[in-house]
Amino acid sequence: MKQIIFILCLMFIPSCLNTQSIYPEKKYYLLEIEQETPVKNQTKHGILRVAKIRMSPPYTGKGFIYKKSKNTYDTDFYNEFLVSPDDMLAELMRKWMASSGLFERVTCSPGHFKENYILEGAVTNLHGDYSDIDRPFAVLCIQFFLIKDSGLNYQLIFQKNYVKKVAIDKHNTQSLVQGWNKALSTIMIDFQSEIEKKIRQYAH
Repeated sequence: MKQIIFILCLMFIPSCLNTQSIYPEKKYYLLEIEQETPVKNQTKHGILRVAKIRMSPPYTGKGFIYKKSKNTYDTDFYNEFLVSPDDMLAELMRKWMASSGLFERVTCSPGHFKENYILEGAVTNLHGDYSDIDRPFAVLCIQFFLIKDSGLNYQLIFQKNYVKKVAIDKHNTQSLVQGWNKALSTIMIDFQSEIEKKIRQYAH
């Protein structure tokens, strides 16, 4: 009898040890953007500091958020950003603006250099919109504020809200990430073009 009980225990132990295999594997993602064309030589406009990006409360966490209907949202425990989205976006913007050729230097930290401009941003939407299951979108909404620091005062010289929706594959999480990448790249292209004109106005 003892041998039978021992054998039954051995049979059930593997199934208990493998219970985690029934759950999906957790995956981590980073957004990635880069400028497609090399920067031409142009006038440098001092130093830009990219301030910390503010996230709307629903988007402060790392987990992906999905819009399921007009007033219903879900969070995803198994798919999330590798780092906090505010830090990730600030670094992407810093690298983009550093490659833009508009500034002598671009930094994220105050105090090391006397900045001439400060870029602030606020993300109000960063989710996958599946409210229409047949036409899902990657949604990204960012509001930018460009502030000129004259040394005597601060002046808001540019403010705009950018909203981008990119069609994605409803069956593929990677497609959602690629959609956010495309949305962010499009926003940064438009933003760079617009502030270049604005900075030139204030430079004269």
